[in-house]
Amino acid sequence: MQSINSFAMHVLFSAWDYDVTVLEFVACATSLLGVWLGVYGTRKTWPWWAISSALYGFLFYQWGLIASAALQIVFIAAGIWGWFGWGPKGAVPAKLNRRELLMWITSLLVLWIGLAPVFASIGAAATWSDTFL
Repeated sequence: MQSINSFAMHVLFSAWDYDVTVLEFVACATSLLGVWLGVYGTRKTWPWWAISSALYGFLFYQWGLIASAALQIVFIAAGIWGWFGWGPKGAVPAKLNRRELLMWITSLLVLWIGLAPVFASIGAAATWSDTFL
């Protein structure tokens, strides 16, 4: 495990006095692939988003950005949800009824307010905006 971690955090190149690691480069490449596939509306975009988020989560963890690493779990879940919610021929839009909309808004507010102290306790740099996302 140590050799994998050492390779992942190896500096691949520097640009404008910023060192880009192998892990960061691969995470960025998978994100760009996800965007490219998303432009075409293909369902294949979602696994790439989940992989990218997992890589960024590991990177943030390595940098000691625990709250940002934890936030990637939400993005991984969104990628999985997107994969199963996307139709074979693309997005299938639907409107929420009033009850569903109220449920979503209430859930999001409760989670936002409930997670802010947790993120603050683990050293989030932007507690309220990170938990809102």
